[in-house]
Amino acid sequence: MDFSQFDSRKAAETPRPLHLKHPATGDPLYDSDAKGKPDKSKPCRVLLFGVESSVGQKAILDGQRSRMEQDKADEPKGLADIQALNAKELVPFFAGFENVNCGNRPAEAPRDVEWFLNLQIGGTDRLAPSFYEQVRVFIQRRANFLGNGSAS
Repeated sequence: MDFSQFDSRKAAETPRPLHLKHPATGDPLYDSDAKGKPDKSKPCRVLLFGVESSVGQKAILDGQRSRMEQDKADEPKGLADIQALNAKELVPFFAGFENVNCGNRPAEAPRDVEWFLNLQIGGTDRLAPSFYEQVRVFIQRRANFLGNGSAS
């Protein structure tokens, strides 16, 4: 059996699309057509590197170093502050956006990542995760990058 098919570190180096879900209903999000109806050919997605990628490993290490050096006066005061700090650590995982706008212009990575991740506060609705939570879970799940390797 060729075990190279299980190289999740290499697989995580290729950005994969996460189809975003509505943070209140959990329904998949699509850009609108000319009539304002959801266009199923235009999924709203973010392109992400996996946590096992070199980008991911560096981001995790940088985040840990930053927290160790953080001044006590700058400690988070609430959930929004904690998420804002964590969102900064997720910026390197973003390779791009598809069909996601920031006002009248297309969202861009890295410029709009923190804005996007802080649109809702995570941990408040288990049935409909925030964009931050959707991204965090996606980058950590090996199957999103490795796929289903053959068992034979």
